[in-house]
Amino acid sequence: MKLTILTLTIFLFVTSVFPQEIEKSIYTDTKLELKKVFVQEFEDKLALNNSFENNLRSVDNSKEKSPVIAGVLSAVIPGTGEIYAGNYLKGAIFLGVEAGLWTMHFIKINSGDSKTEEYQNYANNNWDVYKYAAWLKNNNFSGAEVIDLTSDKETLRLQVNQVESLNFSHTLPPYGAQQYYEVIGKYQNFVAGWSQADASIINNNPNSPNYYFNYKIQQVADYMQSRQDANDLYQFADNMIMLSIINRVLSTADAIWTVSLFNSNLEVKTSARLKNTYLFKEGRNIVTPFANIQISGF
Repeated sequence: MKLTILTLTIFLFVTSVFPQEIEKSIYTDTKLELKKVFVQEFEDKLALNNSFENNLRSVDNSKEKSPVIAGVLSAVIPGTGEIYAGNYLKGAIFLGVEAGLWTMHFIKINSGDSKTEEYQNYANNNWDVYKYAAWLKNNNFSGAEVIDLTSDKETLRLQVNQVESLNFSHTLPPYGAQQYYEVIGKYQNFVAGWSQADASIINNNPNSPNYYFNYKIQQVADYMQSRQDANDLYQFADNMIMLSIINRVLSTADAIWTVSLFNSNLEVKTSARLKNTYLFKEGRNIVTPFANIQISGF
């Protein structure tokens, strides 16, 4: 009888405890399996995130611009480096300024050429080497005896040069040379050759009111002003070239800077973190993975 009661007690204890242990074991195993699945899913998501980031970086690299190319483009044609970098507004501004500068350059060059032709034609028609040579001879300048007024124009010029070298600081350059048109208006010893000059009263006496060094006529002043106007036009044209160089330097520097900004904006920022989330219905916390991907520059 006692044996039967002991056996029954053991059976009841086993049947009451063992199912709980079995249930607890099953719950623990299930929990472990869920954790394994969760970890595997999280690792898969991180791997996918890294793969996506690498792909974006490859796209990022393909969109990068070369500062060297941008600089060379703007050095050759201002504004093209900015256009290459994607800044069309600044590119148009630099390109427009460059076009305007060169347009003004050629306009002023053409105007200067026209003005030069004008004063040269005036000099050819109003300054005479024969009149000038006769004045030298009539006023008995040193060496004037070599002058032969029947000589051809070029021979006479060479004879005049001999007299000038003995009496003046400058000699008559070859006809048509740039210096020729300069000296006949700039230096007083040539004043007697002008059509409006009264060579009969111009002399070599420093005490005379008509001493050649002090003799002035409006014709020469107007001629020199015409030459100055032509020179001013050429100077303006040269200034346009200088401004063009400055524009190229500024555009080159700006293009390199613009490309640097463009490349620095092509970024893929990624981050991953685990966040605890409380489930109110279940009364427990779960760990949730979060991935953040920020793309800029597109």
